[in-house]
Amino acid sequence: MKIQKILWAYDGSKESDEALKYAVFLAKKFGSGITGVYVSVMPIMSMYLNYPHFESELFFSLMEQAEKHHKSKLNSIENELASQGLRFNGRVIKGEPAKDIVEIARGEKSDLIVMGKRGLGLIDRVLIGSTTLKVLRKSDIPVLSVKKRDEKSTVEIKNILVPYDISEKIDSALNYAINLGEEASANISVVYVVRLESYDFEIPYNLLENLTMFASNELAKRVEEIKLKLGIKSEIKTEVIQGLNPALSIVNHASSKNTDLIVINTHGRKGIKRLILGSVTEKVIQESHCSVLALKP
Repeated sequence: MKIQKILWAYDGSKESDEALKYAVFLAKKFGSGITGVYVSVMPIMSMYLNYPHFESELFFSLMEQAEKHHKSKLNSIENELASQGLRFNGRVIKGEPAKDIVEIARGEKSDLIVMGKRGLGLIDRVLIGSTTLKVLRKSDIPVLSVKKRDEKSTVEIKNILVPYDISEKIDSALNYAINLGEEASANISVVYVVRLESYDFEIPYNLLENLTMFASNELAKRVEEIKLKLGIKSEIKTEVIQGLNPALSIVNHASSKNTDLIVINTHGRKGIKRLILGSVTEKVIQESHCSVLALKP
């Protein structure tokens, strides 16, 4: 796994500013170049222009001022990062954010898209950002969704958590996390959730114990096979947890382990799962206290 080109999606929000810090962190680790993209939203322009008495000249003037402001910021970032020995190229375009972010990333053969988990809109502040969600659904390139941190400390990735499904042989998230962990000198933990169909006290103890033991052995076996295949000797911790809601179980577990980054597959390979973002993954991204890197199998 190499990260030679990073696309940073910039929208003026604090979370996109935080995403830049992660892009810079990774660029320094991998020697990557960064492309910063700001997309001025065309559908909004079309909506206003439909009004017969709308002052289009004023609207275009405001749009132009906004674009100049963002171009100026991207130029400042380019100069700042150049002083740190990093390559940065900023672009301001008109279009549809999710569509253009994905297309630019593909066109430039980016290895990673980095963006804020939530944007500037009201709905984006409450839920996972609509642009972020669309990019996750459309992109074949891994997407790092960054949450704004309260503290102003530098970015560090010391503890990486990988949710793993032993029912499907999909190793891409764990492979990615291992390679990233090697570069960042981070600890890797792998977790499998035994999904409870009812509260644990309603399930026969022996049954739950046997299920957990089987899952623990299978998870440890899978991880050892992957380590052997990759030639990795460093320790990777494995743990099986239980919960009625797999996504919230993962999020709570990550929080209890001081996780800095969750690396997760977007969905499985079966049936309709190929077409949609997995509900577990979407919920993990939405609820997680830390940043989440999602990639397709």
